Amino acid sequence: REQKSIMEDFLGVLISSVSGAMAILIPAYLLHIREVRKYKCEINEHKLRGDVLDRILDLTLLTTIKNSVHDLFKITESDRFLILIAINGQVDFRTVSVIFEQHKQSTSSAIATYKSLKVDSYYVRMLKEAEKYDIVDIETDKLPPSLLKTIYEEEGIMFAIVRHINRVKLDNNNDCLIYASIATHEDKPFTVAERYKIQTHIDGTIKPAIEKMLLNNY
Repeated sequence: REQKSIMEDFLGVLISSVSGAMAILIPAYLLHIREVRKYKCEINEHKLRGDVLDRILDLTLLTTIKNSVHDLFKITESDRFLILIAINGQVDFRTVSVIFEQHKQSTSSAIATYKSLKVDSYYVRMLKEAEKYDIVDIETDKLPPSLLKTIYEEEGIMFAIVRHINRVKLDNNNDCLIYASIATHEDKPFTVAERYKIQTHIDGTIKPAIEKMLLNNY
């Protein structure tokens, strides 16, 4: 029970840390909590403990991430940025959720849409490659039939970069993968210069901010 509680507390802290500062994300967060509780009940696990919305949010670090992504939108063709977590396992992660999103123009809510999403074997393999090689390049037209291809085609995404951020141990049986997706709706791949700028922003600003949030709150 104590190990399960640690995992539940961690997820609550992580989600609230990166999304709580934006009021538009609070309803999406509450929807996510409802889905998590439903899933936990189905496998006889305890509900999330405590009101994570009352936890102190690091607004400075969140603003740092938002500003860095805003700069990326200006200097590259990227127009959608997500931070996601993969849970339920240590090798083959079965469930993913969006915990932070930023769009250049779209007002759609990825957090509300992609919460506790069950993934297929291709997605699991993609996560392993991202962690092993740090980065995975995706061209939607060249993807095999899969969950990811369906999602990208529905959203009109043409190219994307999936970047591994961190792995956090939850208990003896469960880890959490944190990763980012940088995507474009433009029908042309990221240039070498754009890839360098994306790498610089993630390694220099976004990844350290996320790691500092984890250090401060978990």
